[in-house]
Amino acid sequence: MTVTDSPTGLDATTEADSGRFRSARGRFKIFKAPKIKRRRQIPDDYDTTPIVDSFDYSPLLEENDEADVREKLDGMIRAINPGISETLLFSQKGPQGMSLAHVWFGANMPLFRHSHPRFGDCLYYIITGEVRLGAQVLGAGDGVFIPNEMPYKYIAGPEGVELLEFRAGGGINCAPGMLLNEPSLDSMQQIIDVANTQHETWLATSPEEIAGR
Repeated sequence: MTVTDSPTGLDATTEADSGRFRSARGRFKIFKAPKIKRRRQIPDDYDTTPIVDSFDYSPLLEENDEADVREKLDGMIRAINPGISETLLFSQKGPQGMSLAHVWFGANMPLFRHSHPRFGDCLYYIITGEVRLGAQVLGAGDGVFIPNEMPYKYIAGPEGVELLEFRAGGGINCAPGMLLNEPSLDSMQQIIDVANTQHETWLATSPEEIAGR
């Protein structure tokens, strides 16, 4: 069998092996690059309730009314949305499934402190731009490994950042997909204030341009 004879477009040996080998994460699979998504400003009349509901914000309820937390979370989502583009490239189902996403953050984008207990360990690889992680400045070719359940945040550099996000599975079943770990409503307001000053820059910058597409 030749490549042109194969219904999958693979050579005969690879095609045979693709059906014979299987790991805990699944069988052989090819993925093709999707179009990189571009985020826009959320209209004032858009209902963010489903997005707010996707967060576990219980740590903030010890000192705040739930209505106040939800209102602040709504404001933060609206403020940062134009500065984030996330495109899922590859995903496997199951507790051990791997995933790969392309992520773009606009200039000086302040990512809120959070964790993903359901989705396992995370590995970031920076393609272009920079991120500031505490006192560390990470650039193209650098990366960071984040163990499952560890809260983290970072700030995109002055030219923004484009990166790949790998997840290896093995998270906690039925745990939150997004756990908000910001310490207070005031810290969330600081993110809102910074983000709102960047909207014009973010909306004028295309993830496709950053990625060279």
